[in-house]
Amino acid sequence: MTQQTRKVVFTALMVALTIVFTLASIALPGGGYYNFGDIAIFISAIVLGPLSGMLTGALGGALGDVILGYFAYAPFTLIIKALEGLIAGLVAKYAVVFCQKIKAKTSLEALFATLGNLLGGLIMAFGYFLAEGLILAEGKWSGGIVNLPWNILQGTISAILSIILLYVFRLKNVLTRLYQNSAKISSQKTASVSKDNEDNTPTDNINSDEENSNEDKKL
Repeated sequence: MTQQTRKVVFTALMVALTIVFTLASIALPGGGYYNFGDIAIFISAIVLGPLSGMLTGALGGALGDVILGYFAYAPFTLIIKALEGLIAGLVAKYAVVFCQKIKAKTSLEALFATLGNLLGGLIMAFGYFLAEGLILAEGKWSGGIVNLPWNILQGTISAILSIILLYVFRLKNVLTRLYQNSAKISSQKTASVSKDNEDNTPTDNINSDEENSNEDKKL
């Protein structure tokens, strides 16, 4: 399994997890719903990178809306959640590079990742503020204003919970090790198959040549 294939597989798993978390939602009185899908988006962005975070947010969030019946939200979610995952992933990516360069502790990396998540959460909240002003209030913006505090709260809670899971409970180490081990297992299987093919190489022609040579000598 190539690195690109592994990235696709793990991103698909995070998309599925985002959908599941999105389905665990709480309906809000003013419209929309509170869900935990942002947690999976932030985890994907930090562990797999900005591109995977963007795809996880876009596909997982939009499909979650469709399954829940919020069809009007899906096109907006596709863009908003994609930006959320992209921003969080970019900040986390450059935070890792910076911390490795100055040989800083993991706590500094976690701090930068938290800031990236919070920024992504704010982008999500204000994105829905604009979207809900168009969908719910038909340009009057009352719907967006009502749900803005809830969306900010959702983004903030999800941002912090994902950091706790990744750095306090060391979920990032577990997922990273799992991702790396999948490459080792794949390479080992490839090497094993190659060795088996070598061991099973036909030797009939060689033996036949030796037999014919012996017969010629007897004659």
